[in-house]
Amino acid sequence: MKPINPTASPASERRREQAQGRKEQGRAKALARLRTAWSGTAALLLLLAAGGCWDSKDVDNRFLVGAMGLDAKSPERLEVWFRVPVTSPMGGGHKSSFFAVSQEGSTVMDAVNRVQYKLPKAIDVSSTRALFLDEQSAQYGLLPYLEFAVRERTVPLDAVVAVVEGGMKRIFESPNPAGELAGIYTKLYFEPYAGGIPRKNKTMLWEVYAKLHNPMHANLIPVLRQEKKDFIQTGNAFFRSDHMAGRLTMDESLLYEMMTKRLTDSEIVLMSRSDLNIVHNKTRVRSRLAGGKPRVEAEISLSVSLLDKSHSKRRSEDEIKEELAEQLDQLSKGLIAKTQKAGSDIFGFGNRFRDRIKPDQWPDLYRQGDIRCTFKIEMRNTGLEFLRA
Repeated sequence: MKPINPTASPASERRREQAQGRKEQGRAKALARLRTAWSGTAALLLLLAAGGCWDSKDVDNRFLVGAMGLDAKSPERLEVWFRVPVTSPMGGGHKSSFFAVSQEGSTVMDAVNRVQYKLPKAIDVSSTRALFLDEQSAQYGLLPYLEFAVRERTVPLDAVVAVVEGGMKRIFESPNPAGELAGIYTKLYFEPYAGGIPRKNKTMLWEVYAKLHNPMHANLIPVLRQEKKDFIQTGNAFFRSDHMAGRLTMDESLLYEMMTKRLTDSEIVLMSRSDLNIVHNKTRVRSRLAGGKPRVEAEISLSVSLLDKSHSKRRSEDEIKEELAEQLDQLSKGLIAKTQKAGSDIFGFGNRFRDRIKPDQWPDLYRQGDIRCTFKIEMRNTGLEFLRA
């Protein structure tokens, strides 16, 4: 509260108040001008930051790649295939819905740059949904052919990866049977919510690259072959380091899904006299070092339901369970023997011993390990077949 001056006149008080008001208005105008100046500066900085977008190519001037194929001609030379969807009112699985082009180069990025000379638009691999490698590339080594994707960040890391047998030309130039766009069909082929089943073993680019640098967990990549208008999966290739070491059959791949706790959806098992549906899978793995050698015990519990059976010979519930357990036991022994011979731990058991051994020691220790699988089978929904009077 301002002190009252008894000697001051009312007129002088009014003049003093008017002067004070003018000062406050001046300060407000100065602050407003300062805010305006800062707003203009900020807008200018935003325009400068967005200046890099002015040189980008419009979507109409780009070819968006749906699938890429890496076909090694020699360790120093490879041919890269590109499959590009072409939108048209016709749609469907016609050749007009896509086009394929290939280019040789010393590296993947060299081929990507060279293919620009063939095309009227820029090639854009950032939309790639599938990455294929021929068997020769897989045998030479994955790292030289896949490292570009992580270094350049051009191909999405969630693109599916597969090995192709029989050459790239046929799989890239054949129309998709379902009329899907290039790359999308391949992606859906492995998706669990679409056409994928556990035997197909969906593998993404980021998983492959992570395991290339982990000696305790080897890669397992699907193998595809083109047949007429369809391509089918013939198995899964397992790797030692970045080199392809062998293959698993589709039934062995199913067992791999059980052991790695990836079997989530229903799966049909065909036997000699009955068909069973696996509705639940629970796997418990115990591991320890005994005498300097790893010992791994996997206990796999399955709940199955009876779908169909042969009417030529009546079989009891116990006989069906015994046959399934015997079949799975044979598959597990063959699967483990294959991978141990190559020193390829596709199950990732080595990660359980990471705190006790050096990573580069694991492939040799895996060969010497004692790995066993036991199976517990429970039957559900058998219907009237096994009712007792």
